[in-house]
Amino acid sequence: MIGTICLSGGQYGQPWHVQTQSVVDAGLLCAGLPPEQAMALIGRVFGLCRVAHMAASARAMGLALPTVLDHTRMQDEVLQDHALALLVTLPVHLNLPPQRESLCRVLQDRQTGQALARELTGSNVSLAHMNAQAFEAWLATGRTENSAFLPRLFNRCQSALEGNGAVVSMPELTPQSVQAWLAHERGQGAPVMAYDASIWPDYAHYPVMQALLGTGEVTPFARLAARLLEFLACLEDQAETIFARVNPFRANMERGVGVARAARGMLVHAVQMHNGLVTDYQILSPTFWHMAENGLFRQAVSRLRSGCAKVSLECVLAALNPCVPVTVELTQHA
Repeated sequence: MIGTICLSGGQYGQPWHVQTQSVVDAGLLCAGLPPEQAMALIGRVFGLCRVAHMAASARAMGLALPTVLDHTRMQDEVLQDHALALLVTLPVHLNLPPQRESLCRVLQDRQTGQALARELTGSNVSLAHMNAQAFEAWLATGRTENSAFLPRLFNRCQSALEGNGAVVSMPELTPQSVQAWLAHERGQGAPVMAYDASIWPDYAHYPVMQALLGTGEVTPFARLAARLLEFLACLEDQAETIFARVNPFRANMERGVGVARAARGMLVHAVQMHNGLVTDYQILSPTFWHMAENGLFRQAVSRLRSGCAKVSLECVLAALNPCVPVTVELTQHA
């Protein structure tokens, strides 16, 4: 998705409303182009998840994947997205010093990833395999100023998010879901679009995530924890989980559909061609699904408590991680 999202209301008991603005269908820009030019255009248009978009584009059009679009580059792209959020953006909102030096080390010195992960978490134990008691003990270490950075960050995130809502669960996106949408585009009935296309389904099976589910619905804090697990997996070069669902998607897709794993979840490009030129180009990004009517983003925002603090809202947005800028317009009067 290209454009912006505006959240408005949310004060004096009023609900939050979601509006999209300046939305551009990047696929329309590809119409009439030969495949190589269409893929190059996709690479210029998308600044976020650029490598994943180009990989999905190449696969959809049957082009050979350039070496710069391999799993290592996609993993680096995913790592960069989570690192920027967890080490710089969120800390600023939570009144913690941004970890710019750590960010530079993450992006420039991949050989020391495991050591840096231990330094940032303050633990030699895998967070993903912690039970509820162990994870709460890890969070509790973040209550002191001299503790490791990530438990301090997540301790504050937990406090900011507590009682503010935005809790929502829905079925994960599947190849069949995508196929139903593409069939709809060919005139075969209206599809359901309430699917979780985020990274959550890739981490839901881990013990720590099961511990965070609570009543069974996925909280914004649990979604932030999924970003933390993915950040650590990339940092420690153990990112097999990231790409595990891609192959089943590819195996169940027809010709002209390309799939890649982006920092926000499953990314699909669907292309139709005639006489060597693109005639139709659709991009089904995670935000595409989540911004649909009754989609994950809209449902989460509709369940967000009115009057919540700005820091809580920023934590919710970091958990939902849309791929476009979000502006907030608070109600000025009752």
